[in-house]
Amino acid sequence: MILKKVLAWLCVVPAHLPTGAHAQPAASFEASCSELRVALTRLGASNDDYVVISVAGKLRGAEHDGALGYMLMCDAPDPQIVCITYEINDYKAGDSVILSGTLNQVDEDHIALDPCLHDPHE
Repeated sequence: MILKKVLAWLCVVPAHLPTGAHAQPAASFEASCSELRVALTRLGASNDDYVVISVAGKLRGAEHDGALGYMLMCDAPDPQIVCITYEINDYKAGDSVILSGTLNQVDEDHIALDPCLHDPHE
């Protein structure tokens, strides 16, 4: 009797589990370069908090040093972003992307997203 209940439970449980693997938590917000400073102020996070953000815009540059990739986005007066990742997928300056990563605000004008994921943005 107990075995039947356990087997029945094991058949039901997978239907209630989340599907797919997630590389990082969902972003707290998605913003464009021009919206970023206001969104960060509203968020009010400190560097001690584990926060993921997404920024959509055009790349200023993308390079790979053989080990890590670096993707740059946003120009002053907006905070400048560097996405630190393993692959840059042939992205280049001018490509429209969404960068999502763990927030590390170096200072008011510079943000590192590390680790960082990226997707095309239409």
